[in-house]
Amino acid sequence: MMDKKDFEDTLLKMVKKETIPAIGCTEPVAVAYASAVAKKYLNGKVNKIRVNVSLNIFKNGKFVIIPKTSESGLELAAALGAVCGVVEEGLCVLKNVNEEYIKIAKNMVKEEKIILLMENNTPHVYVKVVMENEKNNVEVILKDSHDHIEKVKLNGKVVYEDVLDEEKNSSDFLKQFTLKEFREICESISIEKLDFIEDGIEMNKAAAEKGIEHKSGLGLGCGLSKFQQEGKVGNNPFMKARILTAAGADFRMGGGDCPIMTSGGSGNQGLGVILPIVAVYEYGDIEREKLIRAIFYGHIINKFVKSYVGKLSALCGCAISAGVGASAAITWMLGGNDEQISGSVQNMLANLTGMVCDGAKETCTLKLSTSAGEAVLSSYLALDNIIVKPDNGILGTTAEETIENIGVLSSKGMSNTDKVIVDIMNS
Repeated sequence: MMDKKDFEDTLLKMVKKETIPAIGCTEPVAVAYASAVAKKYLNGKVNKIRVNVSLNIFKNGKFVIIPKTSESGLELAAALGAVCGVVEEGLCVLKNVNEEYIKIAKNMVKEEKIILLMENNTPHVYVKVVMENEKNNVEVILKDSHDHIEKVKLNGKVVYEDVLDEEKNSSDFLKQFTLKEFREICESISIEKLDFIEDGIEMNKAAAEKGIEHKSGLGLGCGLSKFQQEGKVGNNPFMKARILTAAGADFRMGGGDCPIMTSGGSGNQGLGVILPIVAVYEYGDIEREKLIRAIFYGHIINKFVKSYVGKLSALCGCAISAGVGASAAITWMLGGNDEQISGSVQNMLANLTGMVCDGAKETCTLKLSTSAGEAVLSSYLALDNIIVKPDNGILGTTAEETIENIGVLSSKGMSNTDKVIVDIMNS
């Protein structure tokens, strides 16, 4: 049995690994990153790039705007990675994109130097880039995480390899614990170890402010803010959560170039975990330290749900993992007990489980805004002991059991959904 110190250290390491800054949607960014790594090993001009991606990467990368470009497409992402990608910046690999680089990348796509294919029977997060010129051929495999390069081959010879230790890195590790045990760690961990949480608050609030200011993307955050000023919607934590989260997603999905702090490797989920908790905090008399611990708790629960559902799936992660994490964290932050924390999770999953993921794009803002608002409402209901009955529909006796059921629904009940969605996209 793992002792408390080892549990805390492992949990902190797992959360920090996937709570990192990213510029742009992490699916096209993963393609750009793999392409940038390939270019680093290729000596000379790029003649051809072949990109194979999982169905999930394809779905989330087809329509979302690439930062600074006002255009979408994994081919363009691969070209930009080769032209100006900065490998050392990780998920901020596209930070140096400018008009000149965009022009070069577009020409590469126009000249059909980029070949994109979907590959079956891969992990949810999977990218293979093969880059070649007259002298060299480089193959890069990105797998399991959006910034994890598993293997690099130069002219058929392995020159880099980093295969993850499944026992130490698998999300299955989380399945042996409960919301209560996660809560206990969040309460006891040294606050000095959570300094990265403040960075996430600053980044994601800045994105929300830019989304409102520039009326980015769909413009939902800006529109809701305007409605609030006109008295058409309320001025309360519920609406503030919707506005902030929508505006951050507007900016990100609309091609904004400021960094977002991710959660579980997803920028939208980073917005969906952090900003609803911040919205409630700003309306109450709550200690800053409690906010920090609450957001850490939200990150853990987001990752906990995804350990069952998968890193990418046919279900909207903003609703059934990030929203759930935010709601449980808000409940704890406002003084809720373990029964009420569990109740907020049950309320969320009784409500939003049917929300499907049909790819990353500007309309993700609507789903994120809904999830953020319902996270606050589900928490308030649970704190007033208004909690859905257990063993009802797909709900289990406990929140943990319901989360496991959602995993079964996603993996078995919706195993063909992603393919159908992609077929519709391509029709």
